Amino acid sequence: MRVSGLVIRTGVPLPPASGPVRQAMMHKDGVAALRESMRLYGQFCRSISLTWGLSLAHLPSWASTTEELHRRGLWMMNAQRDFLIHVWSRARRQLRANIEVRTLPSSWSAGPPTSDRWSHYQYTAMVRSLHLPHDTRQPTYPWHDLEAAARTSLARAVDAYNFLEDSELSELAHRHVHHVAALVGGLFGCNIEYSDDTYWDVCRLTLMHSRWGMSAGFTSTRNCSLCAQDIETCQHLLDTQYEATVRHDAHGTCNACGQISCPHTDGETVSAFPRPVMSELHIHEVSLVSRPRDPLARFLKVEMSRDALLQCLGEDPSGRDICCYRCLHPCSGFD
Repeated sequence: MRVSGLVIRTGVPLPPASGPVRQAMMHKDGVAALRESMRLYGQFCRSISLTWGLSLAHLPSWASTTEELHRRGLWMMNAQRDFLIHVWSRARRQLRANIEVRTLPSSWSAGPPTSDRWSHYQYTAMVRSLHLPHDTRQPTYPWHDLEAAARTSLARAVDAYNFLEDSELSELAHRHVHHVAALVGGLFGCNIEYSDDTYWDVCRLTLMHSRWGMSAGFTSTRNCSLCAQDIETCQHLLDTQYEATVRHDAHGTCNACGQISCPHTDGETVSAFPRPVMSELHIHEVSLVSRPRDPLARFLKVEMSRDALLQCLGEDPSGRDICCYRCLHPCSGFD
């Protein structure tokens, strides 16, 4: 079985292997990720309610559908799947219909104008201003923007749980991941990835419930976050604040606070403590562990057995798209 994932991050401060400092760093990063995920989730709900006119009362949730499955006594996987597809398909059709109606001008209710007074240039300009593809009324950009926000919220929710797994916020983070994952899978759908003649499990929710991570044996240089010199020989002391000019690296990491999403802008001067940042990383071995040093060093995709797929589907998919509905189902626990 082949796997693909993150072994270790560079350019960011990593928590120590154990102790109160690790707990404090994990809590801080976890809360930041959880807040970002909830903010995006809230913006998504606000957009579909106020901008696109779908009442939140008509939007299914993971908690409500799980409760309804139990109330109806639907314990078999196939029965659960059919019910969940029906519920979420109805919400998806309503939302897309609302987006289409609110995006197009009222005069286009029967289709784009065909009068001779509309030149090709005018028609093209109108379509571009509405973010609509040529020769179609389907509003792709608003839908894609909603999907991007939802999937980013899911990714950050999974990050939050990986940080907060051993804290008092773990169950809150866990339930939040389920809520966002059900929304992503229900409204936008998820497919099992097919590449390199292999099917890969890329479901963020499913992979999160397999509590395996990667711990790397490596050597590296520790540089100062403020001056980028070797932290053992530079003039900065770790327990002293210094005036520093903010800069973000190619990955968007801030040298002042070590965060990717932060209020600092390049060029401004702030007070910051120096931090050790790894560079020139050389990995010697990777071990599978339940608690990796880097809490985000997790699997991103896992090879799926063709025999298992054949047994589940009843036939060889032979490279065809396979829809995944696992994020809509009740939680089956952690592995």
